Amino acid sequence: MVSFSLGPLEQEVMACLWGERNVSVREVCKCLRRERKIAYTTVMTIMTRLTKKGYLERKRKGRAYVYSPKKTKKQAARAIVGRALNLLVEQFGEEAITAFNDEVGKISAKRRRKISFWFRKSK
Repeated sequence: MVSFSLGPLEQEVMACLWGERNVSVREVCKCLRRERKIAYTTVMTIMTRLTKKGYLERKRKGRAYVYSPKKTKKQAARAIVGRALNLLVEQFGEEAITAFNDEVGKISAKRRRKISFWFRKSK
């Protein structure tokens, strides 16, 4: 089952993987190293964690694993938002929907356009 959220490093790893198939840990390291120093073993640990959380699937290729996203970025975001909203509604009832709607209303028009673009791009 996909986890409720992704940590900052998990988000960076997924950004390297979304839209790709059969990517090795070494390839993800190369992607991440464009912006930061990071150890191979750290990336391997994060990718194993993401597999357990349900974001990635892995297959053995020779002595190593190759990874692919189980869901698109859009599907993952929808699943996380859906679970979070359902949990809030269970705990707080209609007030949760009102609060969520109020918060969405606070997002600037510019930001909403950017978010809308992000979702169209991730299809």
